[in-house]
Amino acid sequence: MQVGILISVTGLKEESFITGSRHAREMGYDCVELGACDTDGSLTVADLGPMSMSEAEETAAAVREQGVEISAIQCHTSFLNEEPADVRRNIDHTKKVLAIARCMGIDLVHTVSGPAPPNEEADAVFERLAAVYDELLDAAAENEVSLGIEPVFIYAVGNLATMQALDAALGREQLVINFDPSHFPYHEEDPVPFIKEYGPRIRHAHVKDAVVEPLEGTLDENGFETPTGKQFKFAAPGSGVLDWPSIIQALRAVGFDGVLSLELGHGIPNEEQVARDNVGFVRKLLE
Repeated sequence: MQVGILISVTGLKEESFITGSRHAREMGYDCVELGACDTDGSLTVADLGPMSMSEAEETAAAVREQGVEISAIQCHTSFLNEEPADVRRNIDHTKKVLAIARCMGIDLVHTVSGPAPPNEEADAVFERLAAVYDELLDAAAENEVSLGIEPVFIYAVGNLATMQALDAALGREQLVINFDPSHFPYHEEDPVPFIKEYGPRIRHAHVKDAVVEPLEGTLDENGFETPTGKQFKFAAPGSGVLDWPSIIQALRAVGFDGVLSLELGHGIPNEEQVARDNVGFVRKLLE
């Protein structure tokens, strides 16, 4: 397995992917994952969303000149907005990113479902999502790029059961997985059964941790209340509740030999120090 890091609004927050990849290499990372979540040009950090095809190609070449590979593109927008025009905008954005991935020579674009509207029945939510992913999988095949989904704790697809529900509605298995174990403690769920079930489809993984603690009074600024009334927060790798040796063992058992990519943000403090410490943490795990 290789050690990577995300350059994005939820990763290394850099003005350009070139300086970000140079920074990542200096810290000891093998790979970088690039963000493409900007649908309207509003982000102030590096993002592929507003780029033209030629700009993206030039960026890919410049990143690789820094001595790092590009592991994936993170294209996280919602496909469950209440306004159909917003859904269509995000689908079209994702299609553009799939084309960008092809011209950059990047094999994987991963997405998220987005949060389910509070008053919509689950069956209807998964039917809507299935229609979106059916269209996007066709676009991915046209571009000869893999399309993935990352289950995210408070989104419609956020754990094993909801991934199974999307699979049942979609009826095709070309949708691969960006696996982030940090979302599972929110559901008080061990991530290892997910790995065992979806192992052949896990193509990329995030490294991030989480803590779950009693909720006393109000939530912390970056806290979320769990379904059982506890407080959930993201944490630096190795400082939360996840059993990383078991996770690595399970990934190896299903044949995963891809990239373990650090995702920052989400309230994790001291991002620069966490990024530097993570290289040693992951390499020690892999020993």
